[in-house]
Amino acid sequence: MPIQPFFDIKINIEKKKLLCWFVANGEAITELRMVAFIKEMDEIVKSFYDEQVTNVHFIFNLEKITIPSNFTLLEEYAAMFRSHDVVLRNKLQFTIIQNKSNVFRIFFKMFKQYYNPVKPLYLCLNHEEVQCCLHDNSKRNNFPNIVSIIQESSNEDTST
Repeated sequence: MPIQPFFDIKINIEKKKLLCWFVANGEAITELRMVAFIKEMDEIVKSFYDEQVTNVHFIFNLEKITIPSNFTLLEEYAAMFRSHDVVLRNKLQFTIIQNKSNVFRIFFKMFKQYYNPVKPLYLCLNHEEVQCCLHDNSKRNNFPNIVSIIQESSNEDTST
């Protein structure tokens, strides 16, 4: 019996962009599901080594995410990204996080202990904002870049 994932994954091409959608489906993030997700994510990122893949975007819709109580596999998840650093730097344009809650910022601060993103990470509130961020270069800078926000707050924390 297959493991029910906590993300529904859809990959499509839109306006010459490879879009990798990860939509939280409300399932609890268990250790077994996390191991399965890390393996699946690793396979997706490995596909970026194909020379035809050039313009990649990750979109994480976290509206139905349940924050896990056990973060033991967070380091393994980060290690998977670090192992593909070169291809992510060359082919991933940016990542979008869709979420209305500030809970994600707290989670991301913890994740940054293990991994520092190599590309911008934009925060959008809904699907319309995601589409605007993906396809309108002039408006993209109006969306919060979580990496910059967290770096600013980290600098404030160390200066006090």
